[in-house]
Amino acid sequence: MLIRSMLKQNRSWILGYSVGTSIYLFFLAAIFPSIQETGLIEAKLESLPPELLDVFQIDASMAMDNVLNLLSSNYYGLIFYVLAVLFALTFASKLLAKPVDSGEIMLYMAAPISRVTYVMSSFVVLIVAVGLFVGLNGLSLMAADLLFDLQIDYAVLWMLQLNGALMLLVLGVAAYVIASLFDDSSKSYMVTGGIFTFFLMVNIIQGVSDQFDWMSNLSFFSLFDAGAIMREEYWGIHFIWLLALLTIFSALSFIRFTRKDLTI
Repeated sequence: MLIRSMLKQNRSWILGYSVGTSIYLFFLAAIFPSIQETGLIEAKLESLPPELLDVFQIDASMAMDNVLNLLSSNYYGLIFYVLAVLFALTFASKLLAKPVDSGEIMLYMAAPISRVTYVMSSFVVLIVAVGLFVGLNGLSLMAADLLFDLQIDYAVLWMLQLNGALMLLVLGVAAYVIASLFDDSSKSYMVTGGIFTFFLMVNIIQGVSDQFDWMSNLSFFSLFDAGAIMREEYWGIHFIWLLALLTIFSALSFIRFTRKDLTI
């Protein structure tokens, strides 16, 4: 009942992210054949300075003969990072920060619903939201492939979705941990947003020069590398790190929330 209630209360933003991004991907894939014929993509990439391409993790050497190659430098780059941050912030705000701030969470505790049950239910909502997000993204591209014969490699497509799903889960649970540290939802939102923005900037800066490659070790976002997946240079180490981080942050969420003072 709790999970059903949570899903009903949060379905608008869950569907917003899932359907909105899927429509974007479908239409981008639909117009790809026309864009490919004009050769505008290659010409545009050649006109951009290498430093700018590195910042946005665009591999100019990658032939734009497949829609996934285009998406790895477009949607599955900076756009996905920003969406992932907003997604995680929304999840933590809707499921923890605002309920604590408004005192709504005390109603759940009085039901009675244990704190462990509440956290577990929140994570089920997160898993459903992430599943819809990446699932609809993948299905929209498969639909575009069937309609426009884009010759998409489904193994690569779903590897991208799996990597994206793990990234969304890690960021969502990390945001949940940070939100549990505050009683003020606005402060929680600002702090979490600031931390994620720092990681995002670090990921961008490390692409400016080889001298900054070490900075990739400081950012969550380095664990999502669409270009490496496209080049088949992805051997699973990023998945292991993401699963480890997910386990750690999940444990911290339970520990922190069970000890949190929820008195109004």
